Amino acid sequence: MSAPARRRAAESRQGAAPAPLSAREKAIRQRLKDDFPHYASRCLRIRPKEVTGGELPALKLNRAQLYIHERLEAQLKRRGFVRAIVLKGRQQGCSTYVEARFYWKVSHLKGVRAYILTHEDAATVNLFDMAKRYHDHVPALVKPSTSASNAKELLFDKLSSGYKVGTAGAKGTGRSSTIQYFHGSEVAFWPNAATHMRGVMEGVPTAPGTEVILESTSDGPQGLFHHLCMAAQKGENDFELIFVPWFWQEEYRREVPPGFERTSEEERYAALCREAHGFELDDAQLAWRRAKISVYEKGIHDFRREYPATVEEAFKAAAVGALWTQEVLDNTRVSSLPKDAEGNPLPMVRVVVAVDPAGGDGPANDEVGIVCAGKASNGHAYVWRDDSAKYSAEGWAAKSLAVYEKESADAVVGEKNFGGDMVETNLRAKAREMKKHVTVKVVTASRGKAKRAEPVAALFERGMAHHVGRLPALEDEQTTWVPGESTWSPNRMDAEVWALTELMLGEGTATFQVRSYR
Repeated sequence: MSAPARRRAAESRQGAAPAPLSAREKAIRQRLKDDFPHYASRCLRIRPKEVTGGELPALKLNRAQLYIHERLEAQLKRRGFVRAIVLKGRQQGCSTYVEARFYWKVSHLKGVRAYILTHEDAATVNLFDMAKRYHDHVPALVKPSTSASNAKELLFDKLSSGYKVGTAGAKGTGRSSTIQYFHGSEVAFWPNAATHMRGVMEGVPTAPGTEVILESTSDGPQGLFHHLCMAAQKGENDFELIFVPWFWQEEYRREVPPGFERTSEEERYAALCREAHGFELDDAQLAWRRAKISVYEKGIHDFRREYPATVEEAFKAAAVGALWTQEVLDNTRVSSLPKDAEGNPLPMVRVVVAVDPAGGDGPANDEVGIVCAGKASNGHAYVWRDDSAKYSAEGWAAKSLAVYEKESADAVVGEKNFGGDMVETNLRAKAREMKKHVTVKVVTASRGKAKRAEPVAALFERGMAHHVGRLPALEDEQTTWVPGESTWSPNRMDAEVWALTELMLGEGTATFQVRSYR
């Protein structure tokens, strides 16, 4: 702290009238008043994400925060006021930015009020603590005098300005006073959202300098936040939609594990990010994404909402026209293979491994679908393994045989059409090499993918087929592949269709035996 700053801090503590500002201090103060990124980096302190044990770091705007700032400032200059709705991923600093922006404004301007409304009490406490931290650490040169400070409000007496927080819940929250700055945090999760929004918009006049900033992660294609985002995207309301993709965060990456190879879904995802944002995802970001997906209850579907790459992805439900819905898959899901009344596993009448090969042998190929399923003595089908991945021709044959042996399957089922005799040839050669006995059923597709899949989807709808636990990549294909529209091949889904067709629908297949060679 500089000598003038220390002097002013002492004068403030002692209640003495401050000395006149020097020309240099006036220039510093004016820049801090006019330049928010400069002010934030010089005056505001935040809690770090990482464990440091040292001083609180300054607020240096990250890429997402700078983008939001630039969009808001451009709108303010163009329209004279701000009405923005921010759709973003978790922990990207949006709330930190908005709290800092509003503290900056109410601590420099006379007669203005900021109000922050969150979705739950814990978030309300966190955001007010953030504002209080800003105030406690701001330099004396730009620190306003306070007449009151409690758990929900800061009042700056000499400015007649203030900063207040509240929690959505009570229907009258936020209706009583006129405010100039409003921050709605996690709007998608507000209870009584429509009532709160009406009250807020009545309390903020459409006047020069006023700001309403709504932000949230997605809660799916439903509710007020979704409605406001879609209307803003179409230009049907006063709000400007600001989207922040997750991969702008430098910390959202992890060490790439040995042998890491992108799946075909990840290749499509990287292409989506490239086309939508001109951004090239690296393997460290995809490894981070893969790890996140693995711990979510609904896998990739949860990730899309928590860390979207596009607006459309944030609100994505099962694609219109897809043969499966996530609801059907969830409703038929079981946590383990079935047991009888005494807790003993029901015997499997049949177990098969189904293979849907990619169209070639090389790194650019789609994945090979490899799915294991069984029919239990209760007449229901269960799918519990998805070993689909990018394999060489030799690799998928070896993997299929390994799963066949591990799961005590009675057949490997594979399609003949695409690669001619590729399934039979590869499996025969690999079985001889491995000295294994295997039964292979070669199926011939007489109908298109959709027609083959429809009766299998119907098994799930009737409650006759089940996934054991979550198979996120397979389920993503099932709920997003749309017949006649999707241009990619759902190899995992195809493998499951072949497996359940063999087990449950009794369609004819050609069979050959590969006997063991010793």
